[in-house]
Amino acid sequence: MPLLNGKHIGSIFSILVGILTVATNPSVAENDQISLMVAGEMSRASCPEDYTPCSCTVDVGGGLRVVCTEVPVQDVIDLFNRTAAQDIETFGLQWSRSPLESVTIPADLLGGSRAKLIGVYCPSKVEPRVPLRMDDNAFRLSRNYTDTFLTFYCDFSQQPNLQFLAGFNSLTILEIGLATNLQAIGRLPTLPALTTLHVMDSTGLVEFPDLTPAVLQTLFLNGNQLGDTMAAALLDSIILTSTIRLFTLRLNSNQLTRVPTQQMNSLPELRNLYLDDNSLSVLETGSLTFTFPVTTLSLSSASINIIEPGTFQGDFSMSVINLSNNKLTRFESAVFLDILEQMNLPFAVGYIDIESNLMKCDCSLAWLIRDNRSLMPAVHNGLCVNGIAFESLNPAYFADCP
Repeated sequence: MPLLNGKHIGSIFSILVGILTVATNPSVAENDQISLMVAGEMSRASCPEDYTPCSCTVDVGGGLRVVCTEVPVQDVIDLFNRTAAQDIETFGLQWSRSPLESVTIPADLLGGSRAKLIGVYCPSKVEPRVPLRMDDNAFRLSRNYTDTFLTFYCDFSQQPNLQFLAGFNSLTILEIGLATNLQAIGRLPTLPALTTLHVMDSTGLVEFPDLTPAVLQTLFLNGNQLGDTMAAALLDSIILTSTIRLFTLRLNSNQLTRVPTQQMNSLPELRNLYLDDNSLSVLETGSLTFTFPVTTLSLSSASINIIEPGTFQGDFSMSVINLSNNKLTRFESAVFLDILEQMNLPFAVGYIDIESNLMKCDCSLAWLIRDNRSLMPAVHNGLCVNGIAFESLNPAYFADCP
């Protein structure tokens, strides 16, 4: 499987990749401890039935993990018509290079079985993407059982809606990645238990439907080539969901030139925001205002060269603020003093990472090095243009500064 935007994916996708790797290569279970950690511990017990031509493993809880790789759909149907296990922990259907005209999944693919986690992977190494055609009743018996559904590498141009998810009343995680023509996301059916929605590295996003009564807490929209207007429109459509309680929002690896402040102000419980790998040259006053204590604010590699005074407003005492790999040249009191004082409170653990920003260590830095040296532990990886680390600067060098 290719790497999805490197470090940015941060998703259940990587977990299923580990499961698929172990399931399709039993030697991995014995020799690759990293894959074991990703996939979860595997039991040495054998599967109770023969799942050939698919692979079957058993986790330590006795759950079956059935993965069908490069297996024709009809063979999958036949397999589940001859096996008796009703409950499957993980079901994966994946192709890599298969020259399919489409991935067509008929009604009741799993026969009388149901799966807790379902993953459908269209051919990953075929361009353009292969169209997905999913019958509305493809996983009918899983509707009140499945809690996680993933699909990657598919083209949705022939899938006008996502009705195959209708009635999935226990679904908490939905993840769609590396998809094309994903307009169908605007016709997502009601998923009352949904808390986590990941739509990543995809094209065709226009809007989301009202997700009420879902209590959405985590939204990933990274890598979707979103500009300011489209990102605002998507967030506006999400905000229409009256039951939303968004804690985490990822908008990294898009084409943003400004922070979507207006939409953020409608997300009062937001505490984790990722805006890395955009083009946010200027962070304007009040643009990063939070009403809930912030845990993570990630702005690395975002082409930032100016941060206006008062940009950061809220409680940052426990925050990790990542400003690494930007174009900042000044670490100014009007921007950072209030935050660092919060991070210096008893029991506070927050810090600011400014790695790979070469700073001018002139009198503009006297406020920190000379006057507020106690705040230095909350500044990580500060480096001057001449290569001297902040902590190595002698306060006496700033004695004549105003």
